[in-house]
Amino acid sequence: MFFTIHHRNPTLAEYQTLRQRVSWPAFDDALAGAGLSKSLFSVVIQNEHGHTVGMGRIVGDDALYFNIHDVIVVPECQRQGVGKMIVKELLAYADKKGGTNSQIGLSSSKGREAFYRAFGFTERPNDRMGAGMVLVKK
Repeated sequence: MFFTIHHRNPTLAEYQTLRQRVSWPAFDDALAGAGLSKSLFSVVIQNEHGHTVGMGRIVGDDALYFNIHDVIVVPECQRQGVGKMIVKELLAYADKKGGTNSQIGLSSSKGREAFYRAFGFTERPNDRMGAGMVLVKK
């Protein structure tokens, strides 16, 4: 299978469809659109038929802190290098923009930690950092 990389935000429809395809909860369209518009950098992957099969994006301050979000690959294209393509593009952007001691963070889906470890990410908690925390609004 052949894949192409596009440096752009996904459309709202692409975003919501990708989330649905991997059984992630949907966001309200207005909120999702607002969130996507605040992305610093996004990657969309399409197959040879022009269908969107993956995405990832970075949010942050564009200098010191970069956070990777929404790395999504549709099930039938997983384990074919699409996720690696996405993360490599996101890291290249952060490497170009950030300086010494800038940080790239992410929250891995359960069971996917080894995928990110291969790129040099460190699991938390560790000797230097706590586990990290999240508050999900209900």
